[in-house]
Amino acid sequence: MPNETCFLVAYVLAFILEVARFGSSGEWTRRWAWRIASGMMVLAFLTHTLYLAYRVWGSWSPNQFAAFRTWHDWGFLAAWLIAGASLWMSYRRSDKQTGLFVLPIIIGIVGLAIAFPSPSPIGTSSSASFWRLTHSAAMLIGTMLVALGFAVAMMYFVQGWRLKHPGSSANALRLPSLEYLQSIGRKCILGSAVAVGFGVVSGGIMNVMQHGQIAWTDRGILFSTALFVWLSIAAVLQWILSKRGRGEWTAILSVLSFAIVLVAFAVVMSAPHGSSPTSLAAPLVGRWRA
Repeated sequence: MPNETCFLVAYVLAFILEVARFGSSGEWTRRWAWRIASGMMVLAFLTHTLYLAYRVWGSWSPNQFAAFRTWHDWGFLAAWLIAGASLWMSYRRSDKQTGLFVLPIIIGIVGLAIAFPSPSPIGTSSSASFWRLTHSAAMLIGTMLVALGFAVAMMYFVQGWRLKHPGSSANALRLPSLEYLQSIGRKCILGSAVAVGFGVVSGGIMNVMQHGQIAWTDRGILFSTALFVWLSIAAVLQWILSKRGRGEWTAILSVLSFAIVLVAFAVVMSAPHGSSPTSLAAPLVGRWRA
């Protein structure tokens, strides 16, 4: 079965091919460069899928589900979800070079998961552990959408630059329209707010079931709740700004949301408990008291 290095190398090769596609000239060369780059991306995604399927199959037992219980596992799952979204965008916009912006995020997450594995499991098969898993999955989806929104925002800025400077070298880059990118960016932030909100609720239920109360002063709870509040505000602001034709500000909000997630990551990882995260949500947005 493939290991982590296999699909990491495949993603890196896919990114190199995307860069080569950007530098190619001529319609025939572009067409074949797109086919080769797309084929490598599909190969990387399939290898990644086989790895995750193997992990699930090897962890399955009648009494408990042991897969995706560490930061190591959640990191690979997050990268897989973003890769799937990237393939969908490429399928819908086959003539666009969205991989140049999404693949670095995928490579970064996989690289971090390989460099900083966490052998400590999230928990046992108790009901509290079920809510821990639900909480982690919700926060995973939320942070994944924030990362995808950041990539879309970068595309928006580059596309805007191309339209304002028609003679620049960036005109060789093919990207979706500003309207499409703005719409996808708003959906990412809105979906992230919903997912993080569900993660906050499920985390509260987990605390009540495990400890009989919620430690409101816990750093993880404060960061998770604050992130939910910010994403909700950002989603509302993006909707208002889009109605007023301020697309660049909706992209700025997506970048700011990603920056807030990175700051939360740095703060939590600098704490003593940050060296042993229990899920992807732990290093990204803090964790609930276990």
